Amino acid sequence: MPNKLISFTKALNTTDYNQWIHFYEDDYRFECVWDSSKDYLDLFKKFNGVILPDFSLYRDMPFNMQISNIYRSRAIGNWLQRDNNINIIPNIRYGDERTYKICCDGIEQGGTIAIGSHGNMKCKTDRMFFLEGLDIIVEIIRPSVIVVYGTANDKYFGKYKQRGIRIVQFDSEFASSHKKEVQ
Repeated sequence: MPNKLISFTKALNTTDYNQWIHFYEDDYRFECVWDSSKDYLDLFKKFNGVILPDFSLYRDMPFNMQISNIYRSRAIGNWLQRDNNINIIPNIRYGDERTYKICCDGIEQGGTIAIGSHGNMKCKTDRMFFLEGLDIIVEIIRPSVIVVYGTANDKYFGKYKQRGIRIVQFDSEFASSHKKEVQ
């Protein structure tokens, strides 16, 4: 279970390895992991674990590109976990109803998953797709734990807690930086 999260780009320059790497940042910042995974293996091994890459799945993105981005995240996870014995948590990303079920393919039921809510809750349409997809994902995967990067308001996540799903929430870097400014 993650104790603390650090973005991939910040992980490149830290000596605090007692945390998990995440990829909740712009795709161009971590595309190199897909292109040259072996170059980052020693880095990944230093940390407690890796939340799998969060390749974008925009609703207006062609469906085949969405499938490709789901595949790329899973392929990296397979390589990290099975081939290199690195702790991973699958990141579940979906765009719209076309990807709600396919994003669950290959994910073990009853385990831990990660999702990014950051940027998906402000706009009514984005929130609707996010929450609709999350309901389907919870039904299919039946996770015991959901690691949330971003907001995990009880208004939306309370029903999962009532079902016995543990919600582990981490503020986004954006939210954390704004909290510091306010204090």
